[in-house]
This record gives sequence, C-alpha cells and structure tokens, in this order.
Amino acid sequence: MNVPDNTALLALLARLDTQPAQELESEHLDFKAWTGPKEDLRTAVEYAVCFANAGGGVVVFGVDDRRKGRTAAIHGAKGYDLDVWRRGIFDSTRPNLTVELDELAVPEGTGKLLVVRIPKGAMPPYGTAQGVFKQRVGKNCMPLDPARFARARVSSGAIDWSGEATDLPTSVLDPVELARARAILRRVNPESELLRLSDEPFLVALGAARGGRVTHAGLILFGGEPLLKERCPQHQVHYVHQTSEVAVSRNDSYRLGLLNVLERIEQNFTGPANAEQELEVGLFKLRVPAFPLGVVREAVLNAVTHRDYGDPGEVLIRHGNGELVVTSPGGFLGGITPENILRQEPISRNRTLAEALEKLRLVERAGIGRRRIYLPMLEFGRRPPFYETDGTRVTLRIFGGAFDARMAALVAKWRQEGVEVDLDGLLLLFHLREHSFIDSAKAAEVLQLDRDTVRGVLDGLTLPPTAMLERRGRTKAVTYHLSKVIASDLLGKSVYSAGRGINPLRYAEMVRVFLEDHRMITPKQCRELLHLGESQSARVEISRLLRKWSAADGFLTREGKPPSVVYHLKEGNP
Repeated sequence: MNVPDNTALLALLARLDTQPAQELESEHLDFKAWTGPKEDLRTAVEYAVCFANAGGGVVVFGVDDRRKGRTAAIHGAKGYDLDVWRRGIFDSTRPNLTVELDELAVPEGTGKLLVVRIPKGAMPPYGTAQGVFKQRVGKNCMPLDPARFARARVSSGAIDWSGEATDLPTSVLDPVELARARAILRRVNPESELLRLSDEPFLVALGAARGGRVTHAGLILFGGEPLLKERCPQHQVHYVHQTSEVAVSRNDSYRLGLLNVLERIEQNFTGPANAEQELEVGLFKLRVPAFPLGVVREAVLNAVTHRDYGDPGEVLIRHGNGELVVTSPGGFLGGITPENILRQEPISRNRTLAEALEKLRLVERAGIGRRRIYLPMLEFGRRPPFYETDGTRVTLRIFGGAFDARMAALVAKWRQEGVEVDLDGLLLLFHLREHSFIDSAKAAEVLQLDRDTVRGVLDGLTLPPTAMLERRGRTKAVTYHLSKVIASDLLGKSVYSAGRGINPLRYAEMVRVFLEDHRMITPKQCRELLHLGESQSARVEISRLLRKWSAADGFLTREGKPPSVVYHLKEGNP
C-alpha cells in the first residue's frame, strides 16, 4: 500500500470493528494513541525522521492501535496547536523537515484525529536534534545500523567522503598523474600560482592530501591502477561504443587516475567514431561533430564528481551513433529533479573532488556545467539533452546524429554579428521550430521558470538584437510566435505565411462559404478554417466572433450547449 490519503484513512478506520488498528498499519502508516500535545509532539518528531529516511508516510494521532471496535479505539486528539507542531517538527529535525498537518473528522471521541504527513526525505539520513536516527522497516521504526548510517551520510553529501584522509602517504601517488595535472593546468591557466608549488604543497592546495596523508580525492585523481583496484575499486568508468544495436566496437573499463580516464574517453571521441559534418554559413564553413568534445568532457566529469562513492556501481558511458548515455550511481541531491535541474543551485556530493577539478579549471561550480552540455547541442538544432533518475542512478541522454542546418546557420550568423543567444532563447527556438506558438504556461515548463519570470523573458525576446518573437493578443492568454524574419530563416517563408494567418476581414466570408458546403461548423473547425491554432487566445477570439455572428443581426444560428455546440447559416441569410 502506498501513502494513504484521507479517503483511504477513513476506509481503514471503518474496519476497526473487526480488527485492531495495528493490523492496518504498514511501512507508510502508523496509528498512535493520544496522550497530550507535548508528549505526542516528541513522538511525531521521531516518526518524522523514521518515515523521511524511508519512503515517507503518515502518523494518525488519536487511535489506540491495540483496541478493537471504533468506539473503543478512536478517542481523538485535543489541545494541540497546528502551527506549534509544524514549527516544532521543523526545529527538532536535522536536516529540518517540513511536514503536512491535517485534521480528520470522525464521530467518535473529540471528533477529530491529528494526521501528520511526512514526505520522503530529499537528503537522508534525518535525525532528531537529540541525535536519534531511525528508519521505517516494515511496520516498525528501527535504529539505523552504523554501516547503513555511514553510507547514508556519504550518499546524501552530509559527509564529504572525497575530503576524508586515508592512511596512505603521498608517496604512493603516481608521479605521471601529477605531471598530467600540471600539464593540464599549464595549458588552460599558465599563470596559476599552483604551478609554482612543489608536489606536496601542490597536493595540499588541491585537497588531494592532508597532514601528509592522501585524501580520497587525491586517490581518485592521482592513484595508479593497482592502488585504485585495492583501495577504491568502485572508481571505474566503463565505456561502450556501439556501431549498431547489436554491434560493439569497443568495450573498455578504466580504473585509472581521473585525468587519465578523461583523456582516454576524449580520444574515443576523435576521428571516425565522432564524425563531423560541414555546413556553409556565408563565407565560412561550420564543422558540426556528432558530440562536441566539450559536451563529452562536461558529462563525464559531472558523472564522476557527483556520483555516490558509497555505491559499488560504476559510471557507464554508452556511445551510439545517434545517442550518448552517461549513467552514474547515486540520485540527485538537495531537491534537484529533472524538472528543475536548469535552475536549481548544484549541491556536490564530493566537495573536495569538485573543488580540485575547479582549481584545475576543468569544471565550474556555479551550475554553468549543465549549460555547457545543453548549449552546443541546441546551437546545432539538436534535441535538448535530458536527465532522468530512479532515485539510485542518474542518467544523462545526449542526442547527436542529424542536426537542423537552418537553426545551426541562424545561430552561427548571430554569432558572427556579435549577438549571443542564451539558453532560454535556444530552448524557445527549438520548441517553436516544432510548434506554431507558445504561451507563458508552456514556456514556464520548457524554461523551468515561474510564470512571472517567464513573461519577462518572452517579452525581452520580442526586442532587438534578436527580435525572434512576436507577441499576439492582449489578454492573459497572450501567445508568442516566431517573428517574420526568424521564421523565414528557420522554417521558410511559406510556413511563416501560413502561421501568420488570414486577413480578419475575410473571416466571415470564409465561414459562409464553408457552411454552404458543409451545413454546420464547430468552434474547433472554425479555428482550423481560419488558421488560428489551439491557443487560449485563439479560443477566446473565435468565441467572440461566433457570438457576434450569431447575434440578432448576424448570419449564424447556434444549436446545442458546450461542448457540443454547432452553428448553421441563418435561414434566409444571403
């Protein structure tokens, strides 16, 4: 049984005449007798962390779970204050938990039960302010065992595993990998102060060593294969290149220093395995690779940096002709989901490792990395990459192969003119390439922004230097369409003309002709006939016109009621 809503709770309470409440409990539901607001608030805090550390759940106060019969079991709850309870649970949990409190009306006892709904926690493990850590197991709240507790702390990023020191001296690190790091830094930032340091201070500055001992970040960055196999076997990157659904040309597993792994992966994306196409843009030729190296590098580094090193799984890179799929162990942290990943501030599970890569100028920490993955693909008119997760793995899908030459040429032309188009503009261009219009509700979904912010973005794109959008309508149902110049470049002149619509002076004439041939017309058919589309503003406009044309002096008669209303030519109307 999943977490029950109030309707399901009432159905369960109806069974109390034949069985006690404890038999109705589950991994998502617990009943508690009411003793008093202060005492039961402490109980609610413990059950909040218990359910949050598992799959979420509900605690119902005011029901004795051992008694049979509704009258005997249900005595209700009284004397509490919902705001005091809500604030008390929040203040008494670490990390703080926000729960939902509800009152359920019943005829017995005081006439109401207190229902506490606890969501599944986004950053487990959760504990009380007094240090109690429990997890729902079946029908019981059990203490987290030390091993599970430690792993949960690492998985949630509560402890920076990458920054913990091992018992290994720095002498065990591979000098070739250290030289590789210096070479990378010399290439991307030759003025870096790190290049002036000897090896030991260099390692300390990167967070790869502490107190003469290697940290886990240092082991991952600079460890040799035998050392990693013994001390960090979960650090493995598996690369598979499939030339078709059934043919595999490469199947390599790397357990090497991270910078070494990155170079080998990049080598796999040079040459025929990552074929380029050429596009002429004016006097210039634009090279369009299936998967830009910068995108590949960012995807691999993100997967290795943010993975859960408490999980024995590996990072898997599956490289196909038209798709690159990167999967890493560990779910998202800090409330990040595929639906908000473009806007949510990143939280690093392995902060020391992320900081080391930032100091080597290989990654950015301000959420720019995701944009580095999205922007190049959209600039070539390819589908936006997307993330998915099952809670234990994060998978990134990047689409290569065919590209939209018109969109790639348009963006390249803008760039030559010194006009930069940001991620918002590219996402909207991609959407409008396949849809005739967009409104603020859909744009909020596409851009992962709130409605108020997205209206400002849309209006801004109607202005120079790009002026890529046209605004149509004056109500809250306003829609946005590609402007004439952009639509002609992106879709062709004929498509723009069709999308622009018909002169409104001809609307009535066209409806009359249609009715002479077909006898009746629906509002939907009318929108299609006049090329108005299915936007809310189009619905409002056609409704206004049909009311006007079916008035006393109009040429239509109306029959039926919504949604089955139809219109006919008025008898005797010329």
